Amino acid sequence: MDIKQLGYLGLHAREPEAFATYATDVLGMQRVAGEDGATHFRIDDRHHRVTVEAADRDGGAYYGWELADADALRAAMDELSDHGVRARPATQRELEIRRVEGMAHFLDPAGNRVELYYGQARGEGEFTSARDIERFITGDLGLGHVVLASPDVAAQQAFYTDVLGFRISDTMRAPFRATFLHTNPRHHSIAFVDGPFFGIDHPFLHHFMLEVPDMEQVGRTYDLVLDRDVPVTMTLGQHTNDKMFSFYAESPVGVHTEFGCGGVLIDDATWQVTEIPGPDIWGHRH
Repeated sequence: MDIKQLGYLGLHAREPEAFATYATDVLGMQRVAGEDGATHFRIDDRHHRVTVEAADRDGGAYYGWELADADALRAAMDELSDHGVRARPATQRELEIRRVEGMAHFLDPAGNRVELYYGQARGEGEFTSARDIERFITGDLGLGHVVLASPDVAAQQAFYTDVLGFRISDTMRAPFRATFLHTNPRHHSIAFVDGPFFGIDHPFLHHFMLEVPDMEQVGRTYDLVLDRDVPVTMTLGQHTNDKMFSFYAESPVGVHTEFGCGGVLIDDATWQVTEIPGPDIWGHRH
């Protein structure tokens, strides 16, 4: 299976407007009108990359992974069937909300909703940040990355590599177990961390990452977070594996946002999988 990128992210929110304010005024996304209680947020030339939908709970709702075309989606569904995974085709309304030509969805071993799609619509005109963000690093690298907490990291790694075709970037055993997976040159588009270490025994979206071109944009956003009393969950720091210079803030839906720059790109011809000694070179204090 040849997944191209993390194309979009869906979130549930008890207070969608609170997230909308955070997404635009703090993160610098562009709000796009939605339907059926859905609000979209744009960060590049795609119609949207993030959607928030009104719900009776907060957190991650679905994760959209891009395939090349209709043939690739049909082949992916056959592969899933061969592995005993039942994928359901999207309803017409789901296609309209995602703004894609075709999509099928299923649950991974932890219960996260995975969506495989093709034909994501472009936005109208140029992306215009709601504040002063120059641009986000997306394109063929996709939205950024998501990190999901799971009660069984090994099972998640096996499913995403053996069934979905992701490739391992790095692993970690201390202070908690984690695995980082890529599907294009971005160091990781998805990672799994040990939920029980955090005292949680069910799957949940820990954070999603947005990448900007330089340190200045990270720093100005960090100042804005402090000025607006947005909870900082990890201070400025740099990761051991992808070398991302970033900070983490807590969004109104409880999901953390990593905002950073300088992420490593992987060349599969030369990349060596390693076990990293810990998550950070410096900083990222809780």
